[in-house]
Amino acid sequence: MENSTENTDPVYKNKDYGQYRELFYTYDEQGNFQKSVGFHGTNTRVPLEQAWDLFNERIEEARLKVLAGKASPIIYYMEKILADPMGLSMMAGISLWRVKLHCMPIFFKRLSDKTLAKYAEAFNITVDQLKKME
Repeated sequence: MENSTENTDPVYKNKDYGQYRELFYTYDEQGNFQKSVGFHGTNTRVPLEQAWDLFNERIEEARLKVLAGKASPIIYYMEKILADPMGLSMMAGISLWRVKLHCMPIFFKRLSDKTLAKYAEAFNITVDQLKKME
């Protein structure tokens, strides 16, 4: 039996979502526990696509808020990594109340390069990308 991780069914090749692989735990013929890789069926693929659509909508809304000057780029990148202020606070090593303040454009503009570097590291981007929201 060939155990290939490449899915040849074109239904699962979606340019927006790629291929959804899933790790299955099963028993073989001898009753031994084993792991195998399979692909999501329609019943699990559709909810995943809907969830990613919602995430993408939230990211786009955050991008528009930043471009309109209503939020800082921290909001946009926080949405991109699916984080909340508490999670970002822990990743960047910045207190929660300060993260919430930095989400406002007036406070973001005043941030030091040291603080921006902490955020950039948490987002896995450069400080320039954070400032320019690329």
